[in-house]
Amino acid sequence: MTNEAKNADRNRFPGRIRYLENAARQVLGEVFGSGRPADRAVAGFFHDHRQCGSRDRALIGQGVYALLRYWGWLRRFLPGERRAELESGEIRLSALELRALLYAGLVCDGLAPEAAEALRCELKIPGLRGDPGSPLRRAVELARLFGAEAGLELDDLAPEWVRDAVPPDFDYAAFTRMLARRPPLWLRIQRDPDRVTSELAAAGLRLETGRLPGSLAVRGDRLNLFNLEGYRNGDFEVQDLASQCIGAAAAPKPGERWFDPCAGAGGKSLQLASLMKNRGTVVAGDVRDYILDELRRRSRRSGFSNISTRVHDGRPWRGLKPFDGVLVDAPCSCSGVWRRHPGSQWRFSPAEIPGFAARQLEILTNFSAAVKPGGVLVYATCSIFTAENEAVVHRFLGSREQFKLDPFPHPLTGTVVPGMTRISAADGDCDSMFVARLRCFA
Repeated sequence: MTNEAKNADRNRFPGRIRYLENAARQVLGEVFGSGRPADRAVAGFFHDHRQCGSRDRALIGQGVYALLRYWGWLRRFLPGERRAELESGEIRLSALELRALLYAGLVCDGLAPEAAEALRCELKIPGLRGDPGSPLRRAVELARLFGAEAGLELDDLAPEWVRDAVPPDFDYAAFTRMLARRPPLWLRIQRDPDRVTSELAAAGLRLETGRLPGSLAVRGDRLNLFNLEGYRNGDFEVQDLASQCIGAAAAPKPGERWFDPCAGAGGKSLQLASLMKNRGTVVAGDVRDYILDELRRRSRRSGFSNISTRVHDGRPWRGLKPFDGVLVDAPCSCSGVWRRHPGSQWRFSPAEIPGFAARQLEILTNFSAAVKPGGVLVYATCSIFTAENEAVVHRFLGSREQFKLDPFPHPLTGTVVPGMTRISAADGDCDSMFVARLRCFA
């Protein structure tokens, strides 16, 4: 960029800061007020403000996500009554308060130094002393600067009740440590890995090979991957590494028949079809026909002829021909993807967990009848809570004696696990998920 272009870009910077402030106010209201996921709230702001250029959008994405990612610390910078007001959806922050929170978020994340400096100048406060290092140390230094309570910990990035809802052996420190880090974008390569990696590298992306065959992490500045030829050809799909582990635990074989009754947009159905080498059958079902349209498009793009879709009512399976395998990827609290959807942990109530667990047991029971004798039943959630995971499996086994836990290799380590395991964010810089594999003996 020439000096003239840099000066012109700098002159437009105050306008970008205003966009950032407006976006943050709107997104906070939607996340805390109506429970809208942050990515949808940000997308909604962009839709309503189409005059935002690419640099405006980049700054808004960085600033808003940083604000939500470190909210567990930044909320401590506010008086208690203002904090409660904001988290109930009433965003009455003054311009000064909002700028201070945005500044703190950007500093914690180490992003957009020019924007952080511009906000600091507007706030008329001194900068941090030296380089405090980690996001936590930056937050502690910011607390000192703002005169707030300085006793911050990684645990503050999740509500206090969460610790009591996870198993005793759950690595809670690792979980909260990962909440402070931006996740990579994970891809699953379906064909021609060399061509895919070459195209992505040529687009200027930093790539890291994952611990599963065909898994690839994309880091650095985000690109619209959907415009790449490899995506249009179905050479790769966007799928988190933890999600890929569920398909690996299912381990379908070519020629088998599998049923995915909670398919949604079909990421795991596509993986099953790929692992089966386009041979056999994958029936992808859901209670929502419209959401299966996305799977149908993805299936056509990827050239899978072994995927069919089926809308059902969620009641007990009544088909005539049972399946070799059934994958129940049950609706859940989504606590395992809080890192990818920052802010979600502050709008989720523990009172919701029993409702999820009851529904999960019902779904697992209803579709267990679709497994043939000798077949496999896989249960998965993207939850970290015991009540949605091990407790559901044990309650199911207590009422369905024909099913037994089926040991399988942990997808990331190869160590044989006794039929149930968790995929931790710390295992592979990914989401957190739970998976159980059961075998039908009747």
